[in-house]
Amino acid sequence: VENKNRRMLLSMVTAMDDAAEVVVTALKQAGMWENTIFIFFSDNGGLLGSRSNGQVNYPLRGGKHTYWEGGIRSSSFIHSPMLPGGVVNRELLHVTDWLPTLTHVAACGVEPSTQCTGPDLGDIDGVNQWDAI
Repeated sequence: VENKNRRMLLSMVTAMDDAAEVVVTALKQAGMWENTIFIFFSDNGGLLGSRSNGQVNYPLRGGKHTYWEGGIRSSSFIHSPMLPGGVVNRELLHVTDWLPTLTHVAACGVEPSTQCTGPDLGDIDGVNQWDAI
């Protein structure tokens, strides 16, 4: 890759990928992987202009520090042996939704249930999104 900034960004992404592999391997060796939900997400799109480290938000308009989709949408993935594979979800989920979603799963499990509502977290901004996931 010729562009120095892009090359640096790709190196950092590779380092994150390697670190995720270390975590997954440790969970498997400890016998914890079968009861793990692994979530990887970003809170915003990449930087643009002179501050960019080579990020590309195309085809989305804008980037970090903007209200365009390129600044507020990002990719993520969830993996767990407890979940069916191969599902692509295009629903919206906000970073504040993770707390009520994960506390619900911790209390109620991954299977849909009308009997279990999860803990009462009071008046918070997030919403349990487990049914959408």
